[in-house]
Amino acid sequence: MLKQDANARGLQTSLGKALAIIPLTPNQWTILSLFVALAAGAAIAYGDLPLGLALFAAAGIMDLIDGAVARARGEVSALGGFMDGVVDRFVEAIFLFSFMFVPLPAIIVDAKIWLASLVFLGTCMPSFIRAYAEHKGVVNREKALALGGVLERSERIGLVIIGLAIGIVFSMQYFVYVIILASALSLVTIMQRLIEIAG
Repeated sequence: MLKQDANARGLQTSLGKALAIIPLTPNQWTILSLFVALAAGAAIAYGDLPLGLALFAAAGIMDLIDGAVARARGEVSALGGFMDGVVDRFVEAIFLFSFMFVPLPAIIVDAKIWLASLVFLGTCMPSFIRAYAEHKGVVNREKALALGGVLERSERIGLVIIGLAIGIVFSMQYFVYVIILASALSLVTIMQRLIEIAG
């Protein structure tokens, strides 16, 4: 795991150095990812799922680029980190809400219920718990940043993107199953964080 983390950091560092020559600031990369996500959401809403998937994957890559470029240029800032976190939540929400316009098979309940549950349990609550626990002084910043869980944001996004790819190739029923799974694992993550904070 540590070796994988080190490899990922090394890849991000190399990527940041390579792209630092492009005349875009880290914050501009962040905003650009939001516009790409909006285009992706529109593509999905209009039924072009492969294009939407490709654009959301591109938005995800840009999410890595902004931080990598900031570190490569020595332009890391609190404002940049704040903007990155806010835009990340918008990008994820746009991705999930765009499927409200797509006819998806109902599994137990309407698929829109599962999508809304993932927005709440995955996109909103884990980060809220971390921020609110630190805000109220229940945990210090170091412990707040260390709060993990079985399905954090990168894993959650990756799982949903893989689920969409499987759904496009085979059946969108599999995509709904992945949304249900991601909602359940997000709930587990919430419980893990609450237990760790209380402990």
